[in-house]
Amino acid sequence: MYRIATDFCVLILYPPVFPNSLMSSSCFLVAALGMSMYISCHMQTNQPLSRNLLSISYTWNLPTLATFAPFLGEMSHLQRLRLSHVHVSAFKKQEHDHVVHVTSQFRRQGHLWDLHLESPSFLEGCLDQMLRCLKSPLDSLSITKCWLTESDLTHLCQSPDISQLKSLDLSGVTMTDFQPELLQVLLEKVAATMQEMDFDVCGIMNFQLEAFLPALSRCSQLRSFSLYGNLLSTASMEKLLRHTAVLPCLSQEHYPAPQETYRPRGVLLEARLAQLRAQLLEILRDLGHPRIIWISLSPCPRCGEAVCHHMEPIIYSCPAPA
Repeated sequence: MYRIATDFCVLILYPPVFPNSLMSSSCFLVAALGMSMYISCHMQTNQPLSRNLLSISYTWNLPTLATFAPFLGEMSHLQRLRLSHVHVSAFKKQEHDHVVHVTSQFRRQGHLWDLHLESPSFLEGCLDQMLRCLKSPLDSLSITKCWLTESDLTHLCQSPDISQLKSLDLSGVTMTDFQPELLQVLLEKVAATMQEMDFDVCGIMNFQLEAFLPALSRCSQLRSFSLYGNLLSTASMEKLLRHTAVLPCLSQEHYPAPQETYRPRGVLLEARLAQLRAQLLEILRDLGHPRIIWISLSPCPRCGEAVCHHMEPIIYSCPAPA
């Protein structure tokens, strides 16, 4: 075991110096900067570590990540990066310098196509800094469970690196106060290639949903769409079902229970839920296409989680020809 954390990080990033027994493992528990973190590196036979997935699950503070960042930059052939829980305290000039130091490492990763950032609180108001440093278009982008500004989303819409996106996950990014046109522009930008899209627990309102429905209906490659945990009316849900009915590849649909399912303080009305499920089934029948949609309560009355995954889907199968 190396006593200096940075030496051990260099070992992780430079596979030739690994002992054979360590190289055969896909998971490493390391001591870094006096704290433990879990780094999962998935390797292919005879392929260098830098060409594969680096997944780091650890509660960082920004200075710690900034210390680690140069080693991340050394992985010039990294294709997939998953990073979670980077926290900042009071945002001062020094913190901004750390953000610049971290995001600048993306300039050295010209092969990166899959980027997943969970709880990256340092990105609030700074997303443009990261987007400017990307060297090539992404196939998959996930930025979840954090605050972003309206300006951040504007920069995302304008970035040339999302023009080929196949997967986008912004779950847990609150958008309640965002201009509805932003999501419309975003969907228009990715309509030709998007296959999977998740906007769970984003605080999306009826007027925002209805603004981007025309753009959503042009996402002809979309296979999976999720809006769990947003407060939408039955009328908006009907418009959603009608606009998505034209999407030929859509097979996974995850939507919130309509807001009429709840009392004003969020108490579930079970009889009303049953009525609304029957109403949604009638809409599917009227549209005339075989379809399965999953409706979720929020929060879950059984386990208290933000989204309930215990409910049966609503299934419409076309009647067999006589």
